[in-house]
Amino acid sequence: MLSPETRESARTWYETGVRRVEAESVSIGLNYLDRAIAVFAEAGELPEATHARHYKLFGMKLDDRFDEVEGLFANVMQGYTELGDTYGQALLLAHLAETQAAQGRWERAYSLFNLASVVAENDAHRDVVTHVLWQQGQLCRQRDNLTQAIVLFQRAETLLAKEDPPDRLVQFRFLRAQALSQLGETAEAIALLEDVQTYLVRSERSQAAMEPLTLLRQLYEDEGMLEERARISKLMNFSGQRMIQQDMLPRPVAHLGPPIDRGL
Repeated sequence: MLSPETRESARTWYETGVRRVEAESVSIGLNYLDRAIAVFAEAGELPEATHARHYKLFGMKLDDRFDEVEGLFANVMQGYTELGDTYGQALLLAHLAETQAAQGRWERAYSLFNLASVVAENDAHRDVVTHVLWQQGQLCRQRDNLTQAIVLFQRAETLLAKEDPPDRLVQFRFLRAQALSQLGETAEAIALLEDVQTYLVRSERSQAAMEPLTLLRQLYEDEGMLEERARISKLMNFSGQRMIQQDMLPRPVAHLGPPIDRGL
């Protein structure tokens, strides 16, 4: 019988493994997760074992160990099925889809994303639905299907319209602006980018603001709107100074539970 100390150690190993994986120190993180999984499995702690295995799979995905991801997938899915955890099931399907996309298996990836979206939508897991829309939209952009990408990003914006604070809504607006600029829809792209940069600069998200500001400055330059370009350049200088200050602040700790990729 496992001692309380051993079980507590397993939780510490799990939390350390999660933080290491999210910091992309994958090999170290997987070692800690394997130690935790062994204890959770012996103790019959299915939720903990399933989450730890999912993080192991997530780490393998980050490390491009795609065959191992597919090998572990069924085991993790079985755990979520026994738990009746549709959030975990949908997110796991999305992670497998990402590995398929990374290997150029576009149709398989899109099919898995659709399945993940259906599972998540049935139980109103908005976080997973928007994660899937993010990944599907990016997949469409990679394949130069910009019109479909815009549709997917706009759908996510609709789902997030009442979110407070609107961080993820702003992320999808930026993605839609990028796709619109690629299509040559400059006026609409500029309007979205102004909205995005205003929110990010005012909320002191300086590093996140730099990319939309850079694109916005380029679009103003392309349109010959030099006064607007100069205004955006000043905002970029201001954001750069804020970034230097923010680099001195402590970093947030990793979240626990099933792994979900974040945006900006």
